[in-house]
Amino acid sequence: MREIAEKRSSFARTRPAARRRPALLAVALLAVASAAGVAACGGSPAPSATVTVTAPASATPAVSPSPSSAAATGVQLVVAVASGAKANGISAINGSGKVKELVAPSGGPIRDLAWAPDGVRLAFLRAVSDSDTTSILFVYDARTAQLRQVGVGTAPANVQSFTWVGATQLVASCFPVGARSYRANGALWLRDVTKVEPGKAVKDSAGHLVKGVAVSSSVDGTRLAFVNYGAASSTAIAERLRVYDADDLSVSTVATGQAPLELDGDQFSYPLISPDGTMIATMQTGSDIGFGCTVYGTEGAVRLHAPGLVWPAPPAWTAHTPRLALGGAQGSFGGNNDSLLVWPVGAAKVSAILSTTRPITSLAWTPKASQIAYSVAKADGLQGALWIVDADGSNRHLLLADGSFPAWAIAPVTFP
Repeated sequence: MREIAEKRSSFARTRPAARRRPALLAVALLAVASAAGVAACGGSPAPSATVTVTAPASATPAVSPSPSSAAATGVQLVVAVASGAKANGISAINGSGKVKELVAPSGGPIRDLAWAPDGVRLAFLRAVSDSDTTSILFVYDARTAQLRQVGVGTAPANVQSFTWVGATQLVASCFPVGARSYRANGALWLRDVTKVEPGKAVKDSAGHLVKGVAVSSSVDGTRLAFVNYGAASSTAIAERLRVYDADDLSVSTVATGQAPLELDGDQFSYPLISPDGTMIATMQTGSDIGFGCTVYGTEGAVRLHAPGLVWPAPPAWTAHTPRLALGGAQGSFGGNNDSLLVWPVGAAKVSAILSTTRPITSLAWTPKASQIAYSVAKADGLQGALWIVDADGSNRHLLLADGSFPAWAIAPVTFP
């Protein structure tokens, strides 16, 4: 059980109204963009049949072409990934299959890549080293090719997760460096990455600090989903799936659960709010809890419950929430086979569109939801191979031998 949790922890996700606003957070949330950096749109429902596809390692990448309007303005469709054998660099791949190094390999492994809504900046977390999991927030500017570390809060911070809420603004969950972060609540901070100031603590309508982990945002930046830990008994700790609403600065509880203290497992791993802010996809991890995926309406109703997913990859929504993609083997505990699964919103169950021989660790839809990029773990567990497949499970191709945490954007990245 612990071995599985450790493998899953290296692939931890993120990546995703107006009113009178007494706090700077609310003011900032007015200036959000209309599209999420990792979201996509449109598309027809996926077929229910399982398709097993093989492709040679030399297969030509098949990325959706960049829109002509984007090309005219000097930007193009790219997918950015944590690259290199140690996943400690970043590369971008364009529609022609060209690869460009954006961030040179250095330091500890990189995770949770996410483009800002306008596709100009790419944020990510980097561990201090292979042995020190303290995560630092970095932002790469595609227009200037400049990389800089971004501080969060008023003291050195271990950033657990972040989510963009505007072209230059993000909300991050963080802990003081050295503080316990496992099953503890981080402080949420609003940070403008173009400013020198460290940001502002997120507060509710009563002025209380909002705390939690695994934060994600709706497209318009006005609803945040996160997990909050409560009181612990002698055997379990309480977990709460919550939503922060910038309209009235309220915090509501969507669902509650209990996680056994002696095991690595959670009821609400990788919570990802839908782009329209009406649903939250969560993964259950732990043999006592039961592996699987549950989608909640933000009012608390269960929209989907898919149990038995042994190796769940963090989910990915398309932009207007017609579909959710995730990875997970529906088989015996400990098996290596995995499936790429798609759930059309409203359907009774998920459908497997693709089978793999290794666990799927991260995935992302292309902007038009015509394809899915996904990373498959290698036997050594250090990095994944990046593949792309059509939304119906056909036409699979290898994009990069070493690549994980794919993030799509129409971005100003030029290739030689």
